[in-house]
Amino acid sequence: MNFDQVINRSEYPSFKWHGQALQEHFGNANALPFWVADMDFPAPPAALESLRRRVEHGIFGYEYKTDSYFDALLGWYARRHQWSIDQTHIESCPSVLNAVSILINQHSEKGDGVITQTPVFFEFRQVIRSNGRRIIKNPLLFENGRYQIDFADLEAKAAKPKNKLLILCNPHNPIGRVWTREELTRIGDICQRHNVLIIADEIHGDIAYPPHRYTPLASISDELAQITFTCLSPAKTFNIAGMVDAITVIPNETYRAQFHDFAHRYQINKINVFASAAIEAAYSQGAPWLDALLAYLQTNVDFIRGYLQKNIPQVSLVEPEGTYLVWLNFTGLGLDAKALEKFLSQKAGIALNPGYWFGREGAGFARMNIACPQSILHEALSRLARAAKEIAK
Repeated sequence: MNFDQVINRSEYPSFKWHGQALQEHFGNANALPFWVADMDFPAPPAALESLRRRVEHGIFGYEYKTDSYFDALLGWYARRHQWSIDQTHIESCPSVLNAVSILINQHSEKGDGVITQTPVFFEFRQVIRSNGRRIIKNPLLFENGRYQIDFADLEAKAAKPKNKLLILCNPHNPIGRVWTREELTRIGDICQRHNVLIIADEIHGDIAYPPHRYTPLASISDELAQITFTCLSPAKTFNIAGMVDAITVIPNETYRAQFHDFAHRYQINKINVFASAAIEAAYSQGAPWLDALLAYLQTNVDFIRGYLQKNIPQVSLVEPEGTYLVWLNFTGLGLDAKALEKFLSQKAGIALNPGYWFGREGAGFARMNIACPQSILHEALSRLARAAKEIAK
């Protein structure tokens, strides 16, 4: 597991690295990319070997999800996160965002409010608006370099009858918080009292840096599980986003039946033979690879922190507790949101997600994907240091 190996991703049309995509989104086809949330590392060896065997078999007809597939999935969550998932509570879906869109439609009406905790993954905003719902912001509080939930504001927003849903990002993208059991319990208590259902996007759950631990919201209590839809996927964990399905865990029998009927009506629960091969192998044999990955990501976090402190003190790292997406504070450069965006892409020549993409609360910040060899990170920070010196003159 050599995470220092640099692999040329331009051989295939990677959305993250392709010049056309970089030109379209950043106006610089040659920018060094750190924006799309996939890794520049090969998937776990066990998954690759499983895929090789599947390709060599040569027949890619319709398949059935076997007991071994579910054993691998359920065993993973039981071992790593102490969550005993009932197999009958699982519904398949092509992606987490597919599931979020379906759930918004099934559990709210046009004009209803969906609560989000900004700054937050920008595609939530698109899904809410495209379904004719209103975005209700419960902005996170940034205090002493760390984000906290504004529980008083959440209580006020949840108390309004037209606000039917909360989308919880756990761990949170882009700020890197791994919500504690106490924080999650408090969120659940507020939502239970005000009849607000929770869509929990927990796709980044496996990426948590010790001593922080991911707690599946639905694992806290049976009562909380009954109002929670948990959206899972091995996409981020094992870098197989281009082929995998999503897993939606719905303990409430009535809600699960509604989702199941929709999936069958629109035939969105078909099996991808490569996804099944990769997922089963990764969940059953991928733990050593993930442990090594987490250790490497921690060295990248440490490298970024030290480099910024020494070379670019105007820029600071918001200390991540989880995910491989770090949130950088550029407010010390004194640039407005648009000027910062241009500075990063044109002057520094690096493609980071501008903070305002995640809501106006993110202005002055940017998200950087650190799931790459440290040599590439070094090049990016060197470019940033040179550009910062230019504007300081």
